Amino acid sequence: MFVKSRGVIYCATTSLCYLEAALISAMALRQQEPDLPITLISEHPLLELLPLLSYGITPRLLKVNEVDSTSYLSRYIKTTLNTLSPYQDTLFLDADILPLQPISPLWDHLCLGDFGMVADRLPTLDLCDHIAEEEKEYTLQRLPKETVQFNSGVMLWRNTAATQALFHRWHQEWQKFQKHDQLALMRAIATTQTSVTKLPNSYNISPTDSASVLFDSHSVHLLHCWGGMVGSGKFREFAQTFYPDIADTVGNWVEWQSLLPLSKIVEPSLNDYLSASPRSR
Repeated sequence: MFVKSRGVIYCATTSLCYLEAALISAMALRQQEPDLPITLISEHPLLELLPLLSYGITPRLLKVNEVDSTSYLSRYIKTTLNTLSPYQDTLFLDADILPLQPISPLWDHLCLGDFGMVADRLPTLDLCDHIAEEEKEYTLQRLPKETVQFNSGVMLWRNTAATQALFHRWHQEWQKFQKHDQLALMRAIATTQTSVTKLPNSYNISPTDSASVLFDSHSVHLLHCWGGMVGSGKFREFAQTFYPDIADTVGNWVEWQSLLPLSKIVEPSLNDYLSASPRSR
């Protein structure tokens, strides 16, 4: 695999609404960062039928042998992202991240270490409340309750032997429970003795925590619409507020896909549809 120097990757699996969110996010990021390489990873066949290359977004369709049968496929892929990134320096963004400002200053943090994340809004192990009790107790038996919990929705890393070892251990730890990924990552960080650079909160902040500044300042770089906001439509509402043209474009793509059996989706039909005005459809 040819390795490029720097770029952003997304991963959207299982649900079409998450692919829609990732497409919106990637196109919003393209608006903020016109020259930054972006790769979008998914197992959905629609990925290769969309005109993503014209937006400078590289589609990466997962192969059959790269897709596990687990119900938590997104976490299976997430814990092996180091094997899928084509970049030497990688920024991973969850599908429910909405870029609101340029992110170029973020790369400077790789001068401080090979792996960086923002601390979770519940920043220690004992405060973690979204993981099954069994896994939390398992983790508390191995780590102090004050251990920092990082949010894996935004991850910045350099491809080194140390980060490869971290991902390998993370996947091993995740396989023990095969559900959420953050406590598995916490255990992997401790086991591999990885030093994690704390990134500024503005690069992974929720609408709740940024409510006072979201609409009247430039202090929010990456808005993380976690907690079911994709499924509920709240993510789309934020996208419609900040990027109405992008939200409409991606919405039309997804709407068109739902109208036909997948076997009938072919490139010429897609191009014809995309070139038609909404009023004529």
